[in-house]
Amino acid sequence: MQSDFNLVDIPLTTARYNTVSDLEPILPAWHELADGEPMRTPDWLLSWWEIYASPDDELCVLTFTDPGGVIVGLAPLYLEEKTNHATYRFLGSGDFCTQHLTWLTADSWEVRVGMEVARFFLLNKSGWKRLSFEIIDTESIGVHATINFLAENGCLCHQRKINSNWKIALPMKWDDYTLLLSKSLRKRCRKLQKQYFDSGEIVLHQVDSAENLPEGWDVLVKLHADRWKNAQKPLGIFSDERFLTFHKKVSSLLLNQGKLRLAWLEHDNTPIAVEYQFMGPRTLYAYQAGIDLAQDLFSAGKLTIMASIQFAIQNGCAFFDLLNGDDPYKSNWRATPVVCHDFRVWQKRGRGYFEWAMWRAHSLAVRHLKPILPHRLIITMLTAFHKTRDLYRLRLQ
Repeated sequence: MQSDFNLVDIPLTTARYNTVSDLEPILPAWHELADGEPMRTPDWLLSWWEIYASPDDELCVLTFTDPGGVIVGLAPLYLEEKTNHATYRFLGSGDFCTQHLTWLTADSWEVRVGMEVARFFLLNKSGWKRLSFEIIDTESIGVHATINFLAENGCLCHQRKINSNWKIALPMKWDDYTLLLSKSLRKRCRKLQKQYFDSGEIVLHQVDSAENLPEGWDVLVKLHADRWKNAQKPLGIFSDERFLTFHKKVSSLLLNQGKLRLAWLEHDNTPIAVEYQFMGPRTLYAYQAGIDLAQDLFSAGKLTIMASIQFAIQNGCAFFDLLNGDDPYKSNWRATPVVCHDFRVWQKRGRGYFEWAMWRAHSLAVRHLKPILPHRLIITMLTAFHKTRDLYRLRLQ
């Protein structure tokens, strides 16, 4: 394996793709670099583009090719609102659609590709006003290399710590995993296993064909809504029509690839809990879930997590990834946090200085005032901040 020092000396050729049709020749290389991770494949990210892109957005997929003609890196980007705001973002951004975003690279090329992405931005300063990269975890080495290189070369960079990603390192056997749990939770799991799973009182169903995928979606949307609905969002997160359309499309693609786990538990033919998950080469990703709160008698939440972890272990997964969000239950199941940040970058000029200062003030206010001010007052302050920022943007258009 070559060292990073040697890789720095190897020239790379950067290519930019602005239309989906132009991407056709590089799709095999994209799939190879995605390495089987569902949320990094062209199937996922280009489906997102098809459904979420606005008329003013511009696709911008960058590839980096070595002297031998091998694509060793790919940056799945788009330019949001090219005419007005001109912000580069990851394909798949927003609405917590996509997590674990990073540049796609061959082994050992992470830092080098990150530097080349930064060089692209520096050589094309007239084409953008800001960069916005969300939910970037510490394992995204390439993105961190990009941010560092931009900061070293005169850009204004701001990072804001957000909720962590959480994942469980799995042993090879379920019994070994339970030994990692607290004594009380381990005892509870063994009791639930015997009382409901081993007895057959609770039955596990799983989507395994296109014919029962609609049934799985009906269960998911209903139980998710039962848990998370409110007056503004009667179906929870699936109240957003684009979000629902996107996931119905990608779930069908992932099912055909053997990477979808849409499974639910039933008691007396009544669904009580559901999981919407994706399979990577070594990881099961817990994306969304739902639960019938009226069935709390069965500890449906614990049962569905147990079933998910057992499935992951049986399928040779090394990790069960609970994704972003600092929910207390995650540490109970021995998940460990991976720190995440939102990054924003501006150029050193009037507008950039103003927005950078605004974001710094915003972050400092939230960090220092949140522990001492009432929640409603903080919401009022944040609303005022966003209105001031939006008015300033309108003046500059």
